[in-house]
Amino acid sequence: MRPPLVACFAVLLAAAAVAPPAGAVCVPRTPGAAGKILAPAKVPTPPKPTPPKPTPVAPVGDIVKAMCAKADDPKFCQDSIAKQPPLPGGKKLDGPGVLKLAMNAVRAKGAEAKKMALALAADPKTPKLAVGPLNDCAESYDDVPYSLDGAEKAIAAGDQYTTNTMLSTLDTDVETCENGFQEREELKNPMAKEDAELGQLASDCLAIAEAAGLIAPSS
Repeated sequence: MRPPLVACFAVLLAAAAVAPPAGAVCVPRTPGAAGKILAPAKVPTPPKPTPPKPTPVAPVGDIVKAMCAKADDPKFCQDSIAKQPPLPGGKKLDGPGVLKLAMNAVRAKGAEAKKMALALAADPKTPKLAVGPLNDCAESYDDVPYSLDGAEKAIAAGDQYTTNTMLSTLDTDVETCENGFQEREELKNPMAKEDAELGQLASDCLAIAEAAGLIAPSS
C-alpha cells in the first residue's frame, strides 16, 4: 500500500500529462488546407492609348507624279496640287481626281488675283492709266470659274473636244490681262506674277487632262 503523499503526487503527474498547457487554444483543421497558398488577385492591365489619327493632307503620290510628268514644271505641278484640300468622299485618287485638284488650284488662284486687281484699281496710289487695265484684269479673272465649270461638265459627259477647248480658254483669260498692259508700254503690269502663275496652272491642267486620257494627245 502506497503512502498517502506518494499516491497524491502520482495523481498530479498524471493530470499534468493529460491536460493542455494553460492559454493553449485548439483550432480545428480543415482537410487539405495545410500548406495551401492563395494566388494574388490579378490586376487588370490598362488598355494602351490609341494614337491620334494624322490630319489628312493633300495626296502627293505616284499618281500625282505620273499625271504631272508631262507638265512644263513637274515639281510646281505637284506642289500646287499638294496645297489643295483633299477631294470629298475619301476615294482613292485617280487621273480625273488629280485634274480636279489642279483645276481647284486654278480656281483659287483666279479668285485671289481678281481680289488683288480690284484692290489695286481702288488704291489712290495706283496710276490712273493703270486703273482701266486692272479692271479689265479683274473681269478676265472672273471668266476663270466659267471656263472651269464648262470643263467639268464636258469631262462628266466624256466630251474630250469641249474639255480641251474650255481648259485652253484658261490661257486666254490670263492673256487678256497681260494684253491690256502691253498696249500701254509706259505701264508696268502689277499683275505679272499672278498672270505667270495662273498661266502655269492652266498649262498643268491641259497636261494632266492629256495624261489622264480626258483629252486627245497633243500633236
